[in-house]
Formats: sequence, C-alpha cells, structure tokens
Amino acid sequence: MAEDDRMTRQQYRQQQAQPESAAPEASEPASSDYDEQPADEPTDSSRRAYAAETNRALEDAKSKRLGRKLNWVILGLVLAIMIVFLILFLTP
Repeated sequence: MAEDDRMTRQQYRQQQAQPESAAPEASEPASSDYDEQPADEPTDSSRRAYAAETNRALEDAKSKRLGRKLNWVILGLVLAIMIVFLILFLTP
C-alpha cells in the first residue's frame, strides 16, 4: 500500500490499464524516475556556470563604472590644481 502512495498519476493510470498479471512491471517506472535524477545534476552545474558568468559580467561592469568615475575625479583634480596655480602665480 505504501508503494501505491508514492506512484505518480501517470504510473497509477498505467498500472490500472494493464492486467493484474503485469503488476510486477509497475515497479519499473520507479527506476526510470531514478534515471531522471542525474539529468538534474547537469542543470545544477549549468545554473552554477550561468550564475558565475553573470557575476563576472556584473563585476566587469562595476569595475568599468568605477574606472570612469576615477578618471573624471582625476581630471577634476588636475583642473583644480591648474586653476589654483593660475590664481596664485598670475595675480599681482
């Protein structure tokens, strides 16, 4: 009875459609369920690979943005230093 509780609907319908002499074959779909589990593992690894790739892309984008900001800050500092020198040395 416990085995009947663990069957999927499709397995139950197949079992009901088959004559009772073929009832021992009903345990075979359980082995096909087991075969499906390793198919999930590549999905997990591909998800991990996708997540790693996405993280790398985000890190690259963030570092490019930070680089642009730093370039603007450096440019601003250079201009500020030039203005200060002009004010200091060109005023009488």
